[in-house]
Amino acid sequence: MNRIRQAWWTLRAECRITLLWFICAIPAGIGTRLRALLMPCFLRELGSETEIQAGLRLTNPEKISIGAHCSLAQGVFITGGGGVRIGDWVGLGPDVKIWSVNHRFDDPDRPWLLQGWERKEVVIEDDVWLGAAVFVMPGVTIGRGAIISACAVVSRSIPPYAVVAGNPGRIVGWRKRTAQAAAGGEDGAPGGPESGIVRE
Repeated sequence: MNRIRQAWWTLRAECRITLLWFICAIPAGIGTRLRALLMPCFLRELGSETEIQAGLRLTNPEKISIGAHCSLAQGVFITGGGGVRIGDWVGLGPDVKIWSVNHRFDDPDRPWLLQGWERKEVVIEDDVWLGAAVFVMPGVTIGRGAIISACAVVSRSIPPYAVVAGNPGRIVGWRKRTAQAAAGGEDGAPGGPESGIVRE
C-alpha cells in the first residue's frame, strides 16, 4: 500500500512539473495569456498584469512570489528552493538567473556532491530592472529602484536606487541619492566593510 501511495504522489508531482514546462514553453501572445491565467496555480503569488515570456524555468515554484506589472523576458531561470520574492514593476531581461539554492562545499575532504544544499531567500524589491543574463546569488536583497547592468553577477545585497555593473557586481552610479547613500562617503555606498555591499 505504501508503494502504491508513493508511486501515486511521484506520478502526480511529475505530471505537475511536465504541465508547468509545457505552459512555460508556449510562444507568442497565446503563451503569454495562458501563463497569466495559469501560473497562479503554480506560484505562491502572481500579481496582476505581469507578463511572462516563453522559456521560463522554475524549481520549487510554490516558494516563488512575483508582484504586479512585472515583465519576465525569454529564458529566465529561477530556483525557488530557498524562497524568492519579487516586488511590483520589476523587469527581468533575457536569460536572467535567480538562485536561492546552491551546493555546499565547506568540507574539502568530502565530495561536494555529498554536502547537500544551502538555501537562502532572495528578495527583489519594487521598480528593479535586471538586464540580460544577470546572475543573482542566494541570500541577496536588491533594494527598491536599483538597476543591474547586463551580465552582472550579484553576490551581495544592493542598496535602493544603486546602478550596478560587473562581475562581481559593483555600484557604478545612483538613480537617486538617498540619505543612506549620502551617509556612505564619497562613492555613496552605505556602511563600511561589514555592510555587505560590493563597491569600487
